[in-house]
Amino acid sequence: MMTHKFTDWSSLSAWSIISFTLMAAKNLFSSGYAIIPVVYAGWQKGFSSPWVIVAAVGVIGAILAFSVLQWLKFSFKVETDKLIIKHGIIFKKADELPFAKIQNVRLEQPLYFRPMGLYRIIVETAGSKSNEAELSALDYKDALTLKKQLMAEHDAHHQSSTQLSHESQNQNSVKQVNTVSRKSLKQLLLFGLYQNNAIWLAVILGPIFGQLDWESMENLQQVQALIAWYETNLSSSIVLQLLLACLALIVFYLLFSILSIISAVLKYFPYKLSRSGNTLHRTGGIIAKQNDALAIKRIQVVKFYQPLVGRLLKLWTVYFKQVQGHEIEAQGNTNMLVPSMSRSDIGELLPKLKGIEATARTLPKRYQRIHLGWYWRRGLLPLLVPAINTYFLGLNLFTDILWIAAVLFCLGIYLKYRQYGYALEGDNLWFHSGLLGHSWQLIALSKVQHVAISQSPNQKRSGLANLEIGLASGTVTLPYISIIAARAIAEQSLALIHNDHRNWI
Repeated sequence: MMTHKFTDWSSLSAWSIISFTLMAAKNLFSSGYAIIPVVYAGWQKGFSSPWVIVAAVGVIGAILAFSVLQWLKFSFKVETDKLIIKHGIIFKKADELPFAKIQNVRLEQPLYFRPMGLYRIIVETAGSKSNEAELSALDYKDALTLKKQLMAEHDAHHQSSTQLSHESQNQNSVKQVNTVSRKSLKQLLLFGLYQNNAIWLAVILGPIFGQLDWESMENLQQVQALIAWYETNLSSSIVLQLLLACLALIVFYLLFSILSIISAVLKYFPYKLSRSGNTLHRTGGIIAKQNDALAIKRIQVVKFYQPLVGRLLKLWTVYFKQVQGHEIEAQGNTNMLVPSMSRSDIGELLPKLKGIEATARTLPKRYQRIHLGWYWRRGLLPLLVPAINTYFLGLNLFTDILWIAAVLFCLGIYLKYRQYGYALEGDNLWFHSGLLGHSWQLIALSKVQHVAISQSPNQKRSGLANLEIGLASGTVTLPYISIIAARAIAEQSLALIHNDHRNWI
């Protein structure tokens, strides 16, 4: 299946220096967003110095020299069952990546490689916190062939290497590719809207807005006219003021959503999720074309998340949680995902994921809540702070603010309690959580790595327990559930995995 050119030690194209340069610059300026406001403010005050230019040229020269040395010292080789990579400038390293341990393979075409028609391959293994390997500046044919070889173990129901070799010689035996999901431009726009992370835009723009001369702006004719209109039409009506405040919040949310919407479209359009054998492939991307591959058996948990705005739009985002440590599209907790999914869409998606062990076909409509004792243990604690301050200081503006904040905290804890729960459907365990938004996690009990039941003295008296379910993707804890239910779930899971020695990692 693999071309012979990769069986001997091979070097990357010189174009890969571009990738090494950008990677080095990214590592060097990984916290660069934090200095944007400082640079902006300094520049506005006339900051200038020839040493800044000298330093900038020196840094750029050092990055280029480092990148060239990285390219010269980088080589790779493909053997029958593993990928070997040698790299390192001062300390030489040799990484061996067995095909059986490779979790994801991503094929990308960054914007700077498009004129040359080149691609890069990113290899990720289970448990790694960073990319295990990145091979840049490969032509499309070589990149696609290498990707297929690295994921060969998971395709076509784990065929033997002899059968794979036979298939590569027989052009008529082509693997069927089935489309699992497609997303239109409108659906991606909605995804960017409800999945908005506006806080980052606010963090960057806040200090910059702080440099503006608001006193001068207040004297502008347009601003004065706006203030006069407000005092004439709205200042006497509380209802109209509340409506204006709500409208302002919506406008600000839409403004801050622009960045999220643009990011969603650039990263995912045109979105397509397909299945080839036992592997999922996601393609899309405008600036950087992406082709991600994920072995279905490595999916540990399927998560369905719906933020507050998503609840209003009745849309969900589906995540495939893999082995903890490193996931496709891993940035925070962002894994390989399917955006803008309605309940009916989810009902069509789940049957197409045969191989994840979970047999559920629809999202549950109800769940068993945890015991109210969980809330009483936490919900009243925030009230201690204002109570103590009021006892010593009496009622004043400061303590009033503390009481309002404490009540809001208590309300948030209660809302979280209301969202905690579970549903058991056959060998599938659903875990529900959230605050203003909510999420479901689908767990196949046959993939459980370990279970643990713990009880505090108070829980023993009430017949309650905490159930900890360990998976390769992490731990899920069901707090304050009935001890009878906890034992039933644990025994059912242990019965399923007792004689099952399959490797889900």
